[in-house]
Amino acid sequence: MIKLIATDLDGTLLRGDKSLPEEFPRIAEILMKRGIVFVAASGRQYDNIRDTLLPLSDGMYIISENGAINGFGNDIREEKRMSAAAIAAVLGFAARSPVPAKAVCCCARLGMYSDGDENFVSETAKYYLRKRRVAESELYSSPACKIALYCYGRSDELFPLLPEIPDSDAVISGKDWIDIAPRGVNKGSALAAVLVEKKIGPSECLAFGDNFNDREMLSLCQNAFVTANAPEGMLSLFPSVRSCDEDGVVIKIKEIFGL
Repeated sequence: MIKLIATDLDGTLLRGDKSLPEEFPRIAEILMKRGIVFVAASGRQYDNIRDTLLPLSDGMYIISENGAINGFGNDIREEKRMSAAAIAAVLGFAARSPVPAKAVCCCARLGMYSDGDENFVSETAKYYLRKRRVAESELYSSPACKIALYCYGRSDELFPLLPEIPDSDAVISGKDWIDIAPRGVNKGSALAAVLVEKKIGPSECLAFGDNFNDREMLSLCQNAFVTANAPEGMLSLFPSVRSCDEDGVVIKIKEIFGL
């Protein structure tokens, strides 16, 4: 029996134009009234996730910044911060990288960046509801829980060039983004904490994702799917549903629950 549904947003629940499937609010409301726990798990900023899914999100667990900043509704309960050495290493790499890389220091309620490139700022606005351009020196002293590197569609090229970052893990979050967070921080570890709190087992979880930053979360759940638009490396690991533009997540939820 499924007691919890966890889903990624971009490339998974949301369509390619970032819109929410029309049926999702109705379906989610029905299931939440039945006691099904919903978890929104994304690389996005916490407040951006909550705003995107309002008013339903006020009754959801939210895993943001790939598990670095987590909570319930409007209540952030957990921040896992990067060390000063890790922040300096990532920012230093971005400054000298042969593949263009622009950094966002992801703090609990604010995305901080110093580069004013128009394309970069426009893309950042899609995922960060609260953001501010600051002096580069402020990035080094920021209380960052994650650093997101925007790489202009070249994440596959940039990822192999990353040096070893102290006490940190890096993951490709999409063709444009690479995320660096404290070691062991991911959507899977954050979801595991929710399962303990709610006394729910992996066999009672249904999870959806698309990219490599969803892998630990999907591996934790016995009922896990990727959308058909996922990269081949993820499609080879998990069964698939229809693409995000075909509302694959909503269709699968309706099928499982007979709605």
